[in-house]
Amino acid sequence: MRKKSGFTLFELLTVIAIIAVISAIAIPNFIKWLPKYRLGSAARSMLSAMQFARLMAVKENVNILVNFDPANNNFRVFADYDSDSDQDAGEPTLRRVKMPSGISITGTNFAGDLLKFNSRGLAAGSGGTISITNNLKDLSKIRINRTGNSRILGDGEK
Repeated sequence: MRKKSGFTLFELLTVIAIIAVISAIAIPNFIKWLPKYRLGSAARSMLSAMQFARLMAVKENVNILVNFDPANNNFRVFADYDSDSDQDAGEPTLRRVKMPSGISITGTNFAGDLLKFNSRGLAAGSGGTISITNNLKDLSKIRINRTGNSRILGDGEK
């Protein structure tokens, strides 16, 4: 007699059933996890932009401003050569960032939604906080202190 190799129909259906059960458990958890991942990613991206602005202020020896626009859900980083807190002709936009889908800038506590780094990398005033949320209303905050250092605040931090 010759031995036949391969899978039976019953074995194949059993494997498909196991994969279906595992998928039914995993997919809802993944869908719940995705907005929190996007919020964390957006917070890290914003933190990177704040560090970039501070670095450019020191490197170029000029004031660098970050102008937040919560209404349009974006912000831009630009050089302010004449220190008038406005972007004039000849003052380049160094970075423009649109927040990802499902992430919103809910507010800042900077005057006029404008963060300024001077040529020594110090933040104007006493610094401040930027708040962002996802579509599940989870909140993340980025704090910039007076010395220009920035960090993402953990749960419960102010």
